[in-house]
Amino acid sequence: MAKVFVIGIGGTGMRCIEAFTHLCAMGMFDKTDVHLLALDTDKDNGNFTRLKNLKEAYIKTKGINKKQFALEETFFSSNLHYYQFSPDYSRLSTFSAIYNYGDTKFSNPEKAAIADLLFTDNAKDFDLKHGYRAQTHLGSMLMYHSIIDDVKTNDRSDLRKFIQELISACTSGKPRVFILGSVFGGTGASSIPIIPKAIKEAAALISDATDIERNAYFGATLLTSYFSFPLPNDSEKAKQKVIATSDKFSLNSQAAMMFYEADETVKKTYQKFYLMGTETLDWKPSKVKDKTITGGESQENDSHYIELLAAFAAYHFFNSNEEGTDEAGLAGLDDLKREKRIEYLYRTFNENGKIDFTDFVSSAKKEDFAKKIGLFTAMSYLTLLDDYDFFVQAQSGELKRVKIDGYEDIDLEEVRNLKKYMALFHFNVNGGDIKDGWLRQVHRSTGGGDNFMLNSGNFSCNSISEFKRFNFNTKLYQKDSDFETHKFKAAMISDGNCRDIFDKFVKSFIASKEPENITNKNEKLIKRVYDTLCQLYEFKN
Repeated sequence: MAKVFVIGIGGTGMRCIEAFTHLCAMGMFDKTDVHLLALDTDKDNGNFTRLKNLKEAYIKTKGINKKQFALEETFFSSNLHYYQFSPDYSRLSTFSAIYNYGDTKFSNPEKAAIADLLFTDNAKDFDLKHGYRAQTHLGSMLMYHSIIDDVKTNDRSDLRKFIQELISACTSGKPRVFILGSVFGGTGASSIPIIPKAIKEAAALISDATDIERNAYFGATLLTSYFSFPLPNDSEKAKQKVIATSDKFSLNSQAAMMFYEADETVKKTYQKFYLMGTETLDWKPSKVKDKTITGGESQENDSHYIELLAAFAAYHFFNSNEEGTDEAGLAGLDDLKREKRIEYLYRTFNENGKIDFTDFVSSAKKEDFAKKIGLFTAMSYLTLLDDYDFFVQAQSGELKRVKIDGYEDIDLEEVRNLKKYMALFHFNVNGGDIKDGWLRQVHRSTGGGDNFMLNSGNFSCNSISEFKRFNFNTKLYQKDSDFETHKFKAAMISDGNCRDIFDKFVKSFIASKEPENITNKNEKLIKRVYDTLCQLYEFKN
């Protein structure tokens, strides 16, 4: 059983973990225990909240009050362990307050002079609850000490539990830790350089026999600028004192790259960096269009395809060779660690603007990714359209009429959380309106149309009636793509809705075998649905 460690930092890191979690739900990390740490100063951030809702739905789908296991060749195959950490700035929310700057000027003027040299008055006095706002020199120091202080003072914190799991993994092998975040903003840019060292020092406080730096491999995204938001007006600047502005993102990214290339501590702790970004900052992800949002629940930005690319960077890192070189000539992690050398990786997209499966994975993995994202999308239709919600009908006993039974004892909360998860993944129906989930947001970030892997019809439906008329059995994949032939026939002679597709699925489900070696009934049902979809869409299982 594989065990991997993922740390998402800041608002961008939250959306990258969101994409990574969807890969886990699709089944891209079979037979894997995944330990996810969400680290952000802004615990009320809208993207942080969305991630917490997502992980809760994932875990409850796998079982309410049941021991959970990693599985293979099914959806929700990863066993997800979620942790979160936010420095507590509720009482002391500025650098001046934390540092006791007012008293320090009198009791230790030399120390205060150092602070004056490093930080402007505004940097010392802005509210830290919404993040470090591109003040990376300040943020690195504060985040490092917050991590150390939490482990020293809180025996039951999520952060401590995460580090304890990493310590345990170090005793039996060489665990891999991947960090997701940006280099152009505040929290992520502040934390990526210091996270390995902070974790090493924190681990030493828990167990002085463990050397994380020697045993663990570290990789990270160097995610450069890819979106913009409105510039703050004079009133907002005066109120907030410091605001990160997107017009400086490109410059911040360049400065960060120079630092990562030169810093000796970084070279000693990281083995692989994955560089990614976009040529322009045209993407405007904020749902609030008329003002600058520094943080809090209003800051819930839409997802972007570059965050999916970041999640696949983690996928590549976790599948990298430990020793020797791989088929692409990339060095093994052990060689890189021994030589204190970082390997920089990047991927380019086609100039025509279209994004394909091979933009995320190698040619050898293309079919596996296409199968899993396609079939997971197909299952969303069998979950989110109330008239054709296969899981609700199986759990309620309604399908006994066609001799599908034995699922009535599934905990109803598990079925409800599957529906919640799929709504966050694809779309949610709210009072007749369609709210875009992650998949539709990612499609929109590519420019829409046929620019994103799956058939554009999946994204053109804007009402329940349109979804019910969409033939996802034959139009799941793009026309003229490598996977267009993966489709199945249904009668489609009734009232032009999904009834015939649903009936065809039910008949195929009846003919499928009950999976063995899965104890939780809801996971057993999900696995059988997965097998049925593989058969209908003619994928190997």
